[in-house]
Amino acid sequence: MGGQQEMAGSTRIIMIKPEGTEVTAGEVVCELDSAAYRDELIAQEIRHDQAKAWVIQAKSILDVNEISLREYRDGIYKQDLQLIRQYLGACRTEEDRARRNLEWSAEVYKKGFRAPAQYQADILAMGRAEIALAEAERMERRLVDFTGPKLIKALEAKLEANRADALAQESAFQLESDRLKRLQKTVANCTLRAPREGIVVYSLPPSNGWRAPTAVIMEGATVREGQAIFDLPDAKKMRVRARVNESKVGSIRMGQKASIRVDAFPDRPLAGTVTEVTLIPAPNGMASDIRVYFANVTIDSGGFEGLRPGLSAEVSFFVDARPDVTRVPVQAIRWAEGTPYVAITTSPDRARWRWQPLEIGLMNESYAEVREGVKAGDKVVAHPEGLAAPRKPASPVLQAAGNTDRAGG
Repeated sequence: MGGQQEMAGSTRIIMIKPEGTEVTAGEVVCELDSAAYRDELIAQEIRHDQAKAWVIQAKSILDVNEISLREYRDGIYKQDLQLIRQYLGACRTEEDRARRNLEWSAEVYKKGFRAPAQYQADILAMGRAEIALAEAERMERRLVDFTGPKLIKALEAKLEANRADALAQESAFQLESDRLKRLQKTVANCTLRAPREGIVVYSLPPSNGWRAPTAVIMEGATVREGQAIFDLPDAKKMRVRARVNESKVGSIRMGQKASIRVDAFPDRPLAGTVTEVTLIPAPNGMASDIRVYFANVTIDSGGFEGLRPGLSAEVSFFVDARPDVTRVPVQAIRWAEGTPYVAITTSPDRARWRWQPLEIGLMNESYAEVREGVKAGDKVVAHPEGLAAPRKPASPVLQAAGNTDRAGG
């Protein structure tokens, strides 16, 4: 009660290497319980051998009937026909001799030189010869027109039936062979080997959005058909799965270049390329309305020894570049009702200032491009957080200002 129950298409893990183990190509990583499949395989081997025996028997019967057909058609039939025709020839010879003898006997009998009994015996001999000849002719016609074709047709029909039975047995044997191969493959697949070298990482079920997935890959756990059990990421062929806020996802595109900084190796920056941007947002918790998308970034160099799955990384996407533009520090911009402002000093001693609305272009984490509102050389407040909110009447200066400059952003 309360335990795991094996269902159709499922089995149990009886051995799996610990997560994080480095394995080589061909090494056994996981063993699944194949006892039920082995029992079925033994039963299938018996059925396979039985089907094979039926095929051999059917082929033997077919061969025997083919020999029987050739034996009668090419041997017995021709021999019987030859014997009958020899007998027919003898009967014709005897009939001709009896007829000539009767003609001679009649001439002699008319002259009175032959006794009536002798003449009557010649007549009877002639009748017997005619009857024997007629019977021989009927025997030949019966063999040629009826008996021979009937036996040949019967043997041919039996041969076709044997041939059909042999084909049926071969088809049944092929089905049993295919099933045997599938079971052999199933048993072999219960031993999971590494297709390449890599690091063992257990495959977890997807999160439901508000609760972390529970690890179910362990020795004794039940796995179902088609379930992923482990992955083998290669430290030299890795990618980053970056979370992108819905407000920024419009700036991410396929083929875009990116800079990657892995927290565990901050001194080894990596270059990458965006290979995929998900079309459907990922769950981001039940209490948040913010949508998050994933961008898969492939490491151009492939990676290096020491990289591990699950490490945290920061990805900076190269959106665009504008050379020789006016820019201001991002911290100098203050937003009010969706409009960006900067505080421009209006006195040489920077004691007075005014809010100036801006039209900005590209932005990064440090600078913002200014299209309209200020020009190079204007002095703006570097940190306007302490100033009064922007409004039409100018507010008094509370803090010193910084300088704008011209540079690529």
